[in-house]
Amino acid sequence: MKILLLVCPVGEDVETLLGVTRRVASALGGSVTALCVRREIAQKYYSPFSIQLGKSRGVDERKVFEKVGEMLGGDVLRMSRGGEPVSQVLDEIEKEGYDMLIYSDINEGMTKKLAEYSPVTTLIHRDGEELSRFLICTDGSEHSLKAVRFAGRLAHGLGSEAVLLSVAREEKDRERAEEALERAAEVMGEVYPGGFEKKLATGKVREVILRESEEYELIALAPRGLSKLRRVLMGHVSLHVVENAEKSVLLVR
Repeated sequence: MKILLLVCPVGEDVETLLGVTRRVASALGGSVTALCVRREIAQKYYSPFSIQLGKSRGVDERKVFEKVGEMLGGDVLRMSRGGEPVSQVLDEIEKEGYDMLIYSDINEGMTKKLAEYSPVTTLIHRDGEELSRFLICTDGSEHSLKAVRFAGRLAHGLGSEAVLLSVAREEKDRERAEEALERAAEVMGEVYPGGFEKKLATGKVREVILRESEEYELIALAPRGLSKLRRVLMGHVSLHVVENAEKSVLLVR
């Protein structure tokens, strides 16, 4: 398990982010690479002010990397790249074959773009270091069962409580939602040996997920669902959850 941790731009909760990453890496048996991306200032725009700005950013970067070494260990690879942040992150994932991306929600535009375009499982960290309760969403599709397996494994490794959620859009869909919940429970039992709760709800999927998530620290779901139409729907659901949830979100790909 190769984990790419985006530490720049720097947020006030960088120590919390590093603490979460350390626990996740330990739970999954993963190695971490810390990446800092800075927008380069084109040569023709250089001025005494821009040079000083670049120096101050360099100092901030060194401080962050020092903290990375303190909290994650001296063997963590630390690297810096210049350019447009989202493009640089996606390029790094493609070149080095990472399995997971972790970053803080400190830039709304970057959060949405990385959530949408990251080709690997992505953890968007929000709101503290506690990940003691997982809400794991399923629709019975292979993609969502993959999310159940990954999130269940992570929850077990962290010693977190886990709840499976299946949503029926209308009453007539309850039987399908119940079947999806039972399939997910079978998969969950393979990776999460402790007891877990199952929930069945009715309503608009994205609204139900957001409402149910209020008592959890992390929402796990797959960006794609059952049919071609449902894949589009699920994409809309996952992006809506990313944009509106106040809790950490785990998108499993």
